[in-house]
Amino acid sequence: MNLAIWDIESSSASTSWGSIIEIGGILVDKNFKEIDRFNLRCRLPEGEIPQAMALIVNKTSVDLLTKGNLSHYQMLNEVEKIFKKWSPAIFLGWSNIGFDDEMIRNEFFRGIRYPYITNAAPNKRHDGLNIARGAYAVDSSVFKTEINKKGNAVMKLESLARNNGFESS
Repeated sequence: MNLAIWDIESSSASTSWGSIIEIGGILVDKNFKEIDRFNLRCRLPEGEIPQAMALIVNKTSVDLLTKGNLSHYQMLNEVEKIFKKWSPAIFLGWSNIGFDDEMIRNEFFRGIRYPYITNAAPNKRHDGLNIARGAYAVDSSVFKTEINKKGNAVMKLESLARNNGFESS
């Protein structure tokens, strides 16, 4: 089964009130050979006020929010087409089960689209964060981590990438 690795940037930390403003993904086969990729950005839905911290985290300017080529509706339409084309697949992200999946479900539900596209048959889903936590629990030498003030391993993607020789931007 192919693996669809995807991520979103949003206007808020709230999956109920925020909107997806950017989404990207890469489809790979079982040997991790790239099959397809996409990156879409849209204008902020009219009348929505973004959270300042969300914009700082995802490095979004007012120009990017207001002058994109795609409307929010058009972007979601493209995402739906791509995810259907990529099916069947295992949809995977980093901390996506608690955030990205919920965000896409809410967005699709509000847009009268099928909200369970990433995990309903024939698709499956998994979370890279859970995979990393499990691997580290079994063998803490599997990758290098930073240790926080409480003595716990830091499982932030940027930190893991940096400590294990991967570029993260």
